[in-house]
Amino acid sequence: MTVPVISLPLLKLSDDERAAAGLLRTKLQSVRLKNREKSDLYEAKRTALDLGISAPKHLPEMVNAVLGWPGTVVDVTEERLDLRGWVSDTDLGLSEIFQDNQLDMESGRAHLDALVYGPGFVAVGLGDQSLGEPEILVTVEATESCTVDWDYRLRRARSALSQTRDENGIVVLETLYLPNETILFERVRGEMVVRNRNPHGLGRVPVARMLNRDRASDVTGRSEITRAVVYYTDAAVRTALGMEINREFYTSPKWTVLNADPEVFGLSEDNSPEENRRAGWSATQGRLNVVPPQEDVEGAPVKPEFHEFRPAPPTPYIDQIRAYSQLLAAESGIPAPYLGFVTDNPSSADAIRQQEYRLVKRAERRQTSFGVAWREVAYLSLLMRDGSVDPAAFRTVGVNWRDAATPTRAAAADEAQKLIAAGVLPADSTVTYDRIGLSTLEQQQLVQGKRRASGGSLLDKLRQTASTAQVNDGNGTSQPDRPAE
Repeated sequence: MTVPVISLPLLKLSDDERAAAGLLRTKLQSVRLKNREKSDLYEAKRTALDLGISAPKHLPEMVNAVLGWPGTVVDVTEERLDLRGWVSDTDLGLSEIFQDNQLDMESGRAHLDALVYGPGFVAVGLGDQSLGEPEILVTVEATESCTVDWDYRLRRARSALSQTRDENGIVVLETLYLPNETILFERVRGEMVVRNRNPHGLGRVPVARMLNRDRASDVTGRSEITRAVVYYTDAAVRTALGMEINREFYTSPKWTVLNADPEVFGLSEDNSPEENRRAGWSATQGRLNVVPPQEDVEGAPVKPEFHEFRPAPPTPYIDQIRAYSQLLAAESGIPAPYLGFVTDNPSSADAIRQQEYRLVKRAERRQTSFGVAWREVAYLSLLMRDGSVDPAAFRTVGVNWRDAATPTRAAAADEAQKLIAAGVLPADSTVTYDRIGLSTLEQQQLVQGKRRASGGSLLDKLRQTASTAQVNDGNGTSQPDRPAE
């Protein structure tokens, strides 16, 4: 294949571009194992290490006990983060971008990655409309394959890198995002080479980053799956493994026969251990001990007796797992019943709200921090579409979230009714619709229905006025003045 001479400089990287790509690749590689561990914990793919004390050899690998507590800790927060779009004083066309990219669903992926790994990433670009893509394409990038070099003064990225791996985990494609250009790399004969350049000239990297639980001394974000969550989960898994072993003994109690001949049950010293084992299973599933007969002082044989060893119930294991669940609930800020332990007497509504107070507050904090990233996505979308953004108009743009407290519909309607009666809220405002929990589609249907109703009412009034004027004109009671002939 012959490459035109004019395109050769485009296939080379400048020193700054090469340095940016190398920095981001090193950064992504350094957190790969840590991110994989968080993913395995969230998906309950990792079991706890066996201490090698009470469990028989190879039994933990056979049982493979797991608990989904890390996933629960993440999911109960993510389930309260429902993005509803952007709001502003002027119509900037953001609602169309939100709907075209199905961000009500796609946003949950970014929130989930941020909660699992610490950071989450969203990229903005131009879609190929000939293929059915929207004009502005917003995509959620996987945290395991994307990273940024962040400018903490400007609060946006200096550069970003996204990788695509094949089924063997080998990087086959890379996208380097720069303030004025996007560079696409492809693996050719084992080496990443430049395949294409897209000089967009935005002056801004089209990648937004959302952080979870960042602080001044850790500005890279923190996962909800903390070390404490991992320990409590591992300890509970080992306890569950002990309960699993105890179940075998509890299901089949051990028996002992006193003053009986072992040969009666097929047991003999001449047999191999495997033969005695099979014979033992035949005799009460291998839970039988045989004590040979003994003669008393007078020489008469003693009558054989059966004795059962009562196994211990699993109650201590359950109590121990319950204790770990309470510690985990305190660490993660979620109600203890979410981890599977409930009482016979249901809690009252006030008690449930009190238990969920910390969880709701955490979700509201995530809405604030994640909302910064979604405003950046809105800015990048307008910049990508229009080429520039009016700063004054964009200051009115906000992020619309569903209430994290999830009040009942009756409570929300009662609150809205009182605010409307007090004159705080108008009856037909989108703010009121949001407070009572109506979806965006339901709000649009209400607006269209009111327009049709008002239009029909106006048309009826015009018809009635015209009919009245015609009748009056025919009776001669209300005729307009005519000029003299």
